[in-house]
Amino acid sequence: MMRLRYLITAVFVLALNAGLMAQDTGTEGAEMIEELEFPKITWDIPELGEEVIVDTLENGIVLFMMEDHRLPVFNISGIVRTGSMYEPEGLEGVASMTGYVMRTGGTETYEPDSLNALLEYLAASIETWIYNEQGGLSLNCLSKDVDRLLPVLADVVMNPEFRQDKIDLEKDKIKENIIRRNDNPSRIASREFDHLVYGDHYYGRILEWETVEAVTRQDMIDFHGKYFVPNNIWLGITGDFDMADIKAKLNEVFAGWQPSEIDFPEDPEVEKEYKPGVYLIDKELSQSVINFGHLGITQYNPDRYAIAVMNYILGGGSFTSRMTSVVRSDMGLAYSVGSRFETDTRDLGQFYAYCQTKTETTYKAIYNMLDQIKKIRESEVTDYELNSAKDSYINRFVFNFTDPAAIVRQLMNLEYDGMPRDFYKNYIANIQAVTKDDVLRVAKEYLHPDKMSYIIVGNTSEIADQLKEFGEVTFIELQEPIVDADM
Repeated sequence: MMRLRYLITAVFVLALNAGLMAQDTGTEGAEMIEELEFPKITWDIPELGEEVIVDTLENGIVLFMMEDHRLPVFNISGIVRTGSMYEPEGLEGVASMTGYVMRTGGTETYEPDSLNALLEYLAASIETWIYNEQGGLSLNCLSKDVDRLLPVLADVVMNPEFRQDKIDLEKDKIKENIIRRNDNPSRIASREFDHLVYGDHYYGRILEWETVEAVTRQDMIDFHGKYFVPNNIWLGITGDFDMADIKAKLNEVFAGWQPSEIDFPEDPEVEKEYKPGVYLIDKELSQSVINFGHLGITQYNPDRYAIAVMNYILGGGSFTSRMTSVVRSDMGLAYSVGSRFETDTRDLGQFYAYCQTKTETTYKAIYNMLDQIKKIRESEVTDYELNSAKDSYINRFVFNFTDPAAIVRQLMNLEYDGMPRDFYKNYIANIQAVTKDDVLRVAKEYLHPDKMSYIIVGNTSEIADQLKEFGEVTFIELQEPIVDADM
């Protein structure tokens, strides 16, 4: 691990030099820096079965373990195969609420305030959560407190009480978020773009108070009971511990918790349908908030490396990208402008471009962003652009593995998502292998200027006629959320 720390420091210095070069390209100093030769940095990605040991408890809980005795700390980070993707129709919101109140509601043994006081006294934390495609749990503490806190973690995971007052408190927080969801124009644009692209799929679902209000304590107990079973849980364990010892202790605290067969609902699939057009949301603003794009790829697509490099050059590379150089630096149309091509989603992700600009320059900003998309599909990028993009990805890759907890979490996620075990081992080579031909090929194959969905929030009635060039114009009326009147 000490070697890894030195490596991270070296990479940071190189990345800083690269950033300075990007700002000073073409000068004599930049050319001298570019001609410098640095020793090649090599390191080995920790692997399952070697640095990270995989084992199984008597009841089926899978362990991913990596000892690290440099500091007297102990960490557990768990994954549970669940998520809002499995929510019953009409109970949307039950997953995230279950994940949150598991912890805040305490257990029969530990009242919420008592649990909080214990963790605060020991400078420790226990957390639980459920997101779209996975649930999770964590324990962070000093290694001397492991014996005291492992039973507490097990109690929270196995026996959450779901106290009604904590359920009501969580519902109030969600209600407040729903009430205020139209306050922030950037969030409006992002939310409505997701909904336009994904429809009722959970990637684009808009949570409504009606379904949140309908969730009962029993619904949460049922959701927890279905998915929080030992044969559906993976625990990543890192820090100052002995593997044989911790396995014995975990078998003890989880004794009596029996595996159970889970009838998983069918995974909802994204409908691959493009919805080109210009969708305007009228709101009294001094600027237009712009998001436009279309469906992209899944994380299993072998072109993900070339796509990542291509998008870095197009709009993902901060101040060095083409969109930033043209729309921000040359034209002064926007402070924040760029693009993102998601390459890490289990189902189809998105490509989207974004910016904020004055109402009167909305057309000009979109036109020039779209022009950069067209140009990257028409001719090869330069050697400098290609190498800068690849260097950026390679230089920051090491920061995914800054400590054992991060290492184990990354490897667990590979297993969870069904990715190849050698994904990280081959990542740098796959980025290095990307050519200018690859960038041009994926730009032509995966960027579709004629299939863009445009979401624009602002004084759009003033500019609607100008925007017809980009597609049929449709006004979306921003609906005020419906919640009960006593809030």
